[in-house]
Amino acid sequence: MIKSTKKLIVTIITAAMLVSTSIGVFAASNDGWTEAQKTAAASNGEWEKWCKEWETIKSNPTQMSLTPGRNERELNFAWYSKNTEAKSGIKISKSKDMSSSKDLSVRSEAAVNGYVSNKATATGLDKNTTYYYSYQVNGKWTDATPYNTKNTDSFSFMFVGDPQIGSSSENVVTGDSKEQGQDNAVRNDSFNWNNTLNTALKANPNISFIISAGDQIQSRDKKTPSKTYDKNEIEYAGYLSPKALKSIPVATTIGNHDAPSGNYSFHFNNPNASELGKTEAGGGYYYSYGNALFIVLNTNNYNIAEHKQLIEKAVAENKNAKWRIVTIHQDIYGSGEHSNEPEVVNLRYSLIPILEENQIDVVLTGHDHTYSRSLMLKGGKEDKAKTITEDEFESYIEGKTPVDNKYSQYLTSIEDKNSTKSKAVDNNVVDPKGILYMTANSSSGSKYYDLVTKQQAYIAARWQEDTPTYSTITIKDKTFSIDTFRTDTGAKIDNTFTITKTK
Repeated sequence: MIKSTKKLIVTIITAAMLVSTSIGVFAASNDGWTEAQKTAAASNGEWEKWCKEWETIKSNPTQMSLTPGRNERELNFAWYSKNTEAKSGIKISKSKDMSSSKDLSVRSEAAVNGYVSNKATATGLDKNTTYYYSYQVNGKWTDATPYNTKNTDSFSFMFVGDPQIGSSSENVVTGDSKEQGQDNAVRNDSFNWNNTLNTALKANPNISFIISAGDQIQSRDKKTPSKTYDKNEIEYAGYLSPKALKSIPVATTIGNHDAPSGNYSFHFNNPNASELGKTEAGGGYYYSYGNALFIVLNTNNYNIAEHKQLIEKAVAENKNAKWRIVTIHQDIYGSGEHSNEPEVVNLRYSLIPILEENQIDVVLTGHDHTYSRSLMLKGGKEDKAKTITEDEFESYIEGKTPVDNKYSQYLTSIEDKNSTKSKAVDNNVVDPKGILYMTANSSSGSKYYDLVTKQQAYIAARWQEDTPTYSTITIKDKTFSIDTFRTDTGAKIDNTFTITKTK
């Protein structure tokens, strides 16, 4: 798959004009990004304060990682400890002084060089209750950290895309003349990531959990996948640095940057973790919360039969779930640079029958660092006579092959005009046929891609102004609503969109 770091500006005119006109394809050398120290959040000494704090964080891989449990009554923990220490422990209590605490069973395995990955699960949690947990670091118990369970009859969660901590490493900060490199890039991106979470949680304090559409970090060795690759541990330190993440779980998706490294599986304790769809980072998983079922696929593995098997297993075990939400990394119905790539399009047409057969309501995606919301879509089919290869596509976008009628027909064929089951003006669809596909913009500003010049027929709304964004999704008995905000002003970038089920 093409993983270009270029901004691609593809100009497509009507087929009639293409017959007689030569259309150019242009590329610029740099992607957009957010320079942290130039943001409003960095004022009043906040940037300098963070730079000092970062020096204590960057070499510390022992930070806690929370993940949703199998259901709302469970919470999963994962953390590193040094392999020279005695086995680490964790306990949970309803009291801040940790009186009457319960020791949780800890599962440990060798992780990256010098460290052990520890995992535990708290069960039997009551709703609307404050719990406290403490775990061992360097042989000492940490201060009690709160975790608040919520009401599951009506609940909200946050949806973010591609923190990709460290991705701004090749960018040059104001006043400098050379690339900032990994250390400073992680410092930059983590500051923005912290700001996004703090901004979102200040405005939405009752969020139950977060869903990340993948690419938590940047660095990996694509050619040599490894269980013990550790050159991205500084990026995981930055990703896990927000204080907010100590008290709210994140259901992470395996992105193409996460997939080749085994330490993803060491940092995250995913519920119902499966070998299906596995890469070095792990496979798919699923969990329930309230009246909703959440299924997370590792679509960096193209074994569609295994993804089908996982979806069917999750659905069979949660037959009463009113809402079914799938998260994958690749934006199979997006509007950014990756959305027209043949490999992403092929993944789309492979998954559509499975998603529709299992009555999935919503698919949440990332990968393209742009925001888009689809129409309600059903029945998209590939026109195999008009497909092109990945090599052909790359030749077009790099300008090696002039844009011609073949390329135009390919782009038109993958717009799936006949699959749209709603209109762009419909912000509240009732008992819809089809699936909603959402693509999240960058949540950290580590990298932004451009929207493709020609908006696809399946897109209802899209946005890119090189500003981090986040979405809040609220699920009630009969409604699923989504709002998306920019982090700098708090303004909404799209209308509230709601799916209503009366049946």
